[in-house]
Amino acid sequence: MNLVSTRRLLARATGSNAITWWTWIITFPFAMTVMSGVQYVDGGRSLGEAEAVAGVEHLAVGLAMLAAYGVLRVTPDRMRAVVVLVLFAAVGVLRPFLFLWTGGLLGIPVEVGELGARIAINVVICLSVFPLIAIGVDLVRDHRGVYRRLNAVRQAAEADERAGRERIRTLRATSVDAVLAQIEDAAAPAMLAGIEPADASRLLRSLANDIVRPASHELYAADATPGQRAAVESSSSGRLGWLGSVIGGMRAAPPLPTAVLFVGMVTPFALSSYGVGLAVIQIPVTLAILLLANIGVARLSSLMRRPAARVATVLAGYVVAGVVLTVESDRMLRALGFAPDLIVFQAFIYPCIAAAVAFVSSLSVRVRADQSEIEESMQAAVEAAARVRVDYDHEREGIARLLHSGVQSELIASALAVGMSGATPADAATAVRDAVDRIRTGLRGARPATDARTRIRMLADSWRRAMTLDVRIDDTVWDRLDDDRRCEAVVDAMSEGLANAVRHGDGSPVTLDLTRGRDGGVLVRVTSGGELASPGAGIGLRDLAGRAEVALRERSGGVELAVAIP
Repeated sequence: MNLVSTRRLLARATGSNAITWWTWIITFPFAMTVMSGVQYVDGGRSLGEAEAVAGVEHLAVGLAMLAAYGVLRVTPDRMRAVVVLVLFAAVGVLRPFLFLWTGGLLGIPVEVGELGARIAINVVICLSVFPLIAIGVDLVRDHRGVYRRLNAVRQAAEADERAGRERIRTLRATSVDAVLAQIEDAAAPAMLAGIEPADASRLLRSLANDIVRPASHELYAADATPGQRAAVESSSSGRLGWLGSVIGGMRAAPPLPTAVLFVGMVTPFALSSYGVGLAVIQIPVTLAILLLANIGVARLSSLMRRPAARVATVLAGYVVAGVVLTVESDRMLRALGFAPDLIVFQAFIYPCIAAAVAFVSSLSVRVRADQSEIEESMQAAVEAAARVRVDYDHEREGIARLLHSGVQSELIASALAVGMSGATPADAATAVRDAVDRIRTGLRGARPATDARTRIRMLADSWRRAMTLDVRIDDTVWDRLDDDRRCEAVVDAMSEGLANAVRHGDGSPVTLDLTRGRDGGVLVRVTSGGELASPGAGIGLRDLAGRAEVALRERSGGVELAVAIP
């Protein structure tokens, strides 16, 4: 665990979830068992009376936590971490006194015992357990929000993709199919009953001028796909879905920190109950047993591919570790002439502590992973929207060109041919039928390819819908893009640079420059605000580096990607 991780955990432990009702609820089972102080209740009393003392004491501790929560509400942020730890320690100091007060309140005789040792034990326990609970609660609440946002982003991306494809399908239906249907309906009487050549010529010209020409002009003039996102209901996903996500990502706890935490918790009890001599022997043995057990659990659980099997292995391993530790402690104490006192609780406490640490460490990793996935999903959503936009524009302009240059020309040429042929009405009907068949084949066949200029401008327009983008293209670069491979590299450089701007950008305007490069090449520069998340190049940049000279750097408070394509 490095310094950054330690600071992050301290911030969670002393943040807004430092004291919540979960702190009281989670510590309730411990307060009624291990930390109940039953050994200090008059031995002649029943277990029920001892539990009554522990229960009322925990209620009093809850009131103390409520008062501590009130103190934190008015504590300045700069002092919060210190105040939280002081309050945790204060609750530990209060617990033995609350125990004595509760016994007097209920009329149940209780013993003072070694008050200093009891205070030390409670302070250590509170300073260990309360921060662990606070970190866990903070991570759970944080991850629930991240999990909901992640699912919402995924659903929105899927909905946008479906909506984009539906717009393309609708475009085809309202242009190709609609134009073809109008042509077929208008030509049907002539194809069935025959038509004079002069009338056939006028009919074909009418189809070109009254149906095809307006449709092509409408497509040329039409704006691109609407920038509006598809409406998606906020994803709640449910607690079961979230719980499944957490369990699926759970891993074993860090071996050394977990062992050290538990040893630190039990050291005051060992010192007060058995003295320094035994503690000096037992503490290293305990640390070694737990460290080896934790390493074994981590390695064994890593072999499990199914989440349920992995979680079961982790929990069972910690139970075994607790039992082994209990047996070892019992035998050592007996061998040295001590009567074991409350040692058996190690078999219960250690699995709980280790499982809690495993939960916290796993959830911490999962939060960061899901946050990264949100960024990747948002980037993927923008890229998908841009792709759909390019597809839509390509389809729209391709159909417009096909109608204007292909279908219209076909109709006009056919009109001229049939008008000058001196054919019979049957021949004229056949000519109309052949023209309609050729148009049908042309409209439903492959689309013509888009040239470099159109493709690059369409791509820039697509990204302009996703961000504030200033595009500056030197007119002298177009003659260098006749080479398909160079054009493809330019498109890839634009896409990667604009994708990076989404990834690390701060929302400020983005600039795209296409200029002449040296030796007949093209230089692509994408400049955006923000800062580099990491100095290393991703897959996209590594791929570009195989075809061009790539430089990604921070410059003047922003980030610049420069790709020199030979």
